[in-house]
Amino acid sequence: MASTINELETLLEPQERLDRLIASTFKRFGPKLVDLSYANPYDGPAEEVLSVLRRVTAERKGLSLQYTPCAGRTATRRAIAAQLTHEYGLPFQFRDVIMTSGGMSALNVAFRGLFGPEDEVIVLTPGWQDYPLYLRNLNIPMSLVALRQDKRIDLDAIRRAVGPTTRGVMFSQPCCPTGGLYPAEEIAGLWKVLGEAEARLGTRIYVVSDEVHRHLVWGGNAFFSPLLTYPRSLTIYSFGKALALQGQRIGYVAVSPHMPEAEEVRTLLERCVRLMGFGSPTSLMQHAVCDLLDYKPAVEALARKQALVRRALTGYGYDVCHGDATFYVYVKSPIPDDFTFAERLASEGVLVVPSTLFHDPGYVRLSLTARYEAIARALPAFARVLHQP
Repeated sequence: MASTINELETLLEPQERLDRLIASTFKRFGPKLVDLSYANPYDGPAEEVLSVLRRVTAERKGLSLQYTPCAGRTATRRAIAAQLTHEYGLPFQFRDVIMTSGGMSALNVAFRGLFGPEDEVIVLTPGWQDYPLYLRNLNIPMSLVALRQDKRIDLDAIRRAVGPTTRGVMFSQPCCPTGGLYPAEEIAGLWKVLGEAEARLGTRIYVVSDEVHRHLVWGGNAFFSPLLTYPRSLTIYSFGKALALQGQRIGYVAVSPHMPEAEEVRTLLERCVRLMGFGSPTSLMQHAVCDLLDYKPAVEALARKQALVRRALTGYGYDVCHGDATFYVYVKSPIPDDFTFAERLASEGVLVVPSTLFHDPGYVRLSLTARYEAIARALPAFARVLHQP
């Protein structure tokens, strides 16, 4: 086991280095620190969310908090399928939805069910840090394909990367860490590239779209899912981001109803929740989310924070990536070593995430989940470190 973990060290070490930096910075600054690293909303869940949790906890009796089927409680799956049908206009049925203990579990279940040691997965970067870690841990080959300089999908690069063993493309929409939304024409372009490759190579290529931030669109552009154009698509979702309940770990994998082999894939994913041993969410949260499917997070407050930070950083002279969604602001580091730049900010009592974690060196990511006043207090630190030698 130790040798297996050691083989993953190059993927594990950047996060562990950041964790050490966070721990030492908290120890040094205590309550004066401004944490722009992890997406933990300091204001906590809204009262509407908390009231549902209180009521559901109080009302549950008998077997209502006991075991559910491995792939999730049927009533919950049915309710989510109805919501997806409303959002996407696609005919989802309950078996298209496989409940999991959050987005991380959903990714592992999808990877284990769809791919094997002979199947290569293209991962678009920057992207969430642990896509490659999970694939490598499951002995699934991968190829990292960078976005364009403007952080849009590089269709030509994907076309060049697709080969006879390509079986999947993994990315987040909206993008974590940039906060960018890929427009409909870009997703349609990806569908064309992959459709042509399937026909040419006689293979199946799946798109796994990590959509955990799709309800946090604060800018003017619209969210567009690959499920709307590409039949071999799956969506990954976690309720944690929209409900500010990240630690409660509930999400799902949803299979496109138009997937030609949907029955086969649904069965594989249901089995994977069982065989992997960690996938099922709690019964309590499966009850709770049914009453929160129509909840809309307060993106107006997030937009206000985004405007404050983007205006200030641009004014200081930073190169700030365009974004329309998520908590995040993605900023070009003024020095090539993004970890060193993050350490300079930490010395000022401000925590950010270096983009080496996202397989895209040279940037830092800010998560605007701290309180507005704390974020405003942190901004002068960016001016102070900008021109340090």
